[in-house]
Amino acid sequence: MKLLIENFRDKIYWFRVSNRLTDFLKKHNQQKILLYGYPKSGNTWVRFLIFNYFNLINNPNCLKTLTFDELNEIQSNVMDRGTTNNNVPGFPLFYRTHKVYNDCYKLFDFKIFVHRNPLDTLVSSYYFYKNRSIPFNDEQESVREKLNDINFYVRYKFPIWKDFFDKSMKIADFTINYSELKKDPIKILSLLLKNIDVKYCDNTLKNSVNLSSFQSIKNMSQNYNQLYGNAPKNGTFVGEFLRSGEDGQYKKELDDKTIEYIYLNFKPIKKIYLI
Repeated sequence: MKLLIENFRDKIYWFRVSNRLTDFLKKHNQQKILLYGYPKSGNTWVRFLIFNYFNLINNPNCLKTLTFDELNEIQSNVMDRGTTNNNVPGFPLFYRTHKVYNDCYKLFDFKIFVHRNPLDTLVSSYYFYKNRSIPFNDEQESVREKLNDINFYVRYKFPIWKDFFDKSMKIADFTINYSELKKDPIKILSLLLKNIDVKYCDNTLKNSVNLSSFQSIKNMSQNYNQLYGNAPKNGTFVGEFLRSGEDGQYKKELDDKTIEYIYLNFKPIKKIYLI
């Protein structure tokens, strides 16, 4: 009965969100873009790359990356919150979400899917949700204690990651593989920009990549006291949003049985993520 009630509430919620977004988006003639991916897949880095680029187009003499707060002010719309903020002049009409596919996706003209090696994704996700005043607060109380074991967490969450990946690949207009983006961000970002209706400039793109480097964003978060990054600012998050950003961090975190479990249940992993 409890599950039925929750499902009913969920349907009502998304019905209202869909109506709100439909009414808002139909008023705008420009391209409506959605960026989505499983949490800790590199979504925020992609946002920095895109919005530092547009910020440089608007302010060619800018020498610093946007801060987290500036990024979230410029790109404030979140699909699952049903927000309807007009975009800042000079920037695209851009939404983001970590929610798996639903009918609201159909409201957007161009959908960008960011994905990352599930082992690294789930390790980063583990620390992101563990570093809370109540670790894993969104999970059922009966499983929270078990989730403190990182190997259990990765195995427990992997089917959810895979469902997100499988559904997302089918409907994406453009996919960004985090490993490929790390290897050649200029190539991947240039391909993306050429696929959306924007002014394109090679030098601006290179400058955006430099401003959006991990070290640049890390320094900004320290200098502006924004270590919380995109984590909740209500005091429940007690860690640092940015970790290493490196590929292959899972090798130091997980036991061999967990790694082999993912390999067996997602056979394309080595080919897709350059492992």
